Amino acid sequence: MLFSCSFLARRVRKNSINIQRLNGEFGVSGQLSFFEAQGGLPFLQVSNQNASALISLYAGQVLSFQPVNATEDMLFVSSNAYFHEEKAIKGGIPICWPWFGDVLANPSLPAHGFVRNNFWRVTRVDSLENNDTGIQLEFVNTPKTRTYWPDSFRLSLKIVIGHTLTVELATINSGHQVFAISEALHTYFKVADVQQITVGGLENTDFLDKTEGFAQKHQRGVVKVSAETDRIYLNTSASIVIHDPILNRQINISSSGNRHVVLWNPWCQGSTTLADLHPDDYHSFICVEMANALPHSVEIAPGQSHSLTANFSIIPHSQH
Repeated sequence: MLFSCSFLARRVRKNSINIQRLNGEFGVSGQLSFFEAQGGLPFLQVSNQNASALISLYAGQVLSFQPVNATEDMLFVSSNAYFHEEKAIKGGIPICWPWFGDVLANPSLPAHGFVRNNFWRVTRVDSLENNDTGIQLEFVNTPKTRTYWPDSFRLSLKIVIGHTLTVELATINSGHQVFAISEALHTYFKVADVQQITVGGLENTDFLDKTEGFAQKHQRGVVKVSAETDRIYLNTSASIVIHDPILNRQINISSSGNRHVVLWNPWCQGSTTLADLHPDDYHSFICVEMANALPHSVEIAPGQSHSLTANFSIIPHSQH
């Protein structure tokens, strides 16, 4: 796994009772347990016959996923990542909601929304067929969230851990008026060398290039990364494939409920200016994000819902 035993060690702190309660109510012997990790954050560890995974209840964030036949974790987490309240965790699968990016009309609002800076509640754990493990988390509006965003909502996050990883984010409008959201599963994929990988599935797709003032461009072949990359690929529902010749694997990504795919790597300058990235981290990840972002948002009527789902699998090149 990605984290060392010392990192995972519990500490006797005020929320230890909560950890004990969570294990008593939702723990599964030999398969699923809760513990207190760095910064006192509550984590959930899954280890079943098909895969292992690590999930932070702070941010509702998958931090690690490794099938039993994989030699490396699928996800990247920065060694400089913050692990304390009010800070986002750099890596894994952060959830951007109810807006993606910055709010230009109010720069004081947190980038990528507020659910990646708050605690989620466990509502259900299931041992599923085929020895998979299902986890359901929930986040609802509070007086604190209303200081950022006035609407009433409920978020349901379903995570299924097996030979593949499935993440489904459902937004339920529990208020009395229509609201609009943008969103993303901001996934950091671990790679051996970002300059050696290719990203397929986006060929012949238009994209907005944020590095050039959101100029609209056209993708003619597979994507190769050799500089700062920040792109919103438009109106695409294609399956995405990350080929990594050094790690000798491909990562397959399928999705539903999204109109866009965002591709991001900050390159060397971005890595040196972001405090929660090591200066060399840009070599080791690529963000491929299932998103509903600019220029489109999702409108949800009262009592209605919208789901954004992504499925991730690792296939060794020898099996491809």
